[in-house]
Amino acid sequence: MSEEKKNFIKKDEGNPELELLVGIVLLAAGLFMLSKRVIVHTGWYMWRIGGFNLSSGTVIIPLIIGIIWYFYNPKSFMAKLVMGLSVVFIVVSIIMSVSLNFMATSMFDYILILGMAAAGVGLILKGNYGRKNK
Repeated sequence: MSEEKKNFIKKDEGNPELELLVGIVLLAAGLFMLSKRVIVHTGWYMWRIGGFNLSSGTVIIPLIIGIIWYFYNPKSFMAKLVMGLSVVFIVVSIIMSVSLNFMATSMFDYILILGMAAAGVGLILKGNYGRKNK
């Protein structure tokens, strides 16, 4: 192989650590810019079970029942299960009451945001999983 071709191959290898760092910075900048364009709203959430509408506040009732049951019988597995599922249900209820809206933005900004995030992911993957020449 000619000397010129060997030098060309060596120049093309790159620095995986630098690519990883630049990828993280690009991804973080893209996600930051995206998060600045999103408006978060919350409100009351209605659970619809059959023909009944339950407000989001009613998810606390099983927790209260579980707490009472636990203090009455601390060794009861079902009381702990009811309390644990109630906490999960409350967190899900809070998340379901959130709505995200994307603000109007220019096409240039939109492409810049998504392009930076995509380039960052690509560089992170290349830095971590790129071809290793020995």
